Amino acid sequence: MPTFEARVALATTAETLFDFIVRPANLLEIMPSSTPLEVIDGPERLELGSELVVDLDGFGPTQRLAYEVTAFAEPRTFTETMVTGPLEAWAHCRTLVPTDGMVELIEEITFEPPGGLAGLMLTASRIQESLESSFAHRHRRLREILEAE
Repeated sequence: MPTFEARVALATTAETLFDFIVRPANLLEIMPSSTPLEVIDGPERLELGSELVVDLDGFGPTQRLAYEVTAFAEPRTFTETMVTGPLEAWAHCRTLVPTDGMVELIEEITFEPPGGLAGLMLTASRIQESLESSFAHRHRRLREILEAE
């Protein structure tokens, strides 16, 4: 299964960063405009067992995606696993590692592209390229928002 990893070190605390990233409304502040996202259903703050439904543009028609939080250990890690969506599999694990006055956010995504005709468009390399661009933007936005406080 293909894996994508992105890391960023931020001048904030693990608690502040964790509280920011477990709030689905904050996704709207960090997502690139090239992949608009709309939260359709979900809690104000994620926890173990939470379900999150979003509409995502960027790969043709709008896709409805549903995720479940399958691991959660505040303020260190949580994992969202896709339960409905265009890919065969998707799990996004975020791990926070405090260091000297900083916290490193490690984001690891494992995924399986779709089969059939959709797989001709959504190849592993195309998904990887999109993730690289998206997470570079997301991490810049996290730095702008959290380090400005």
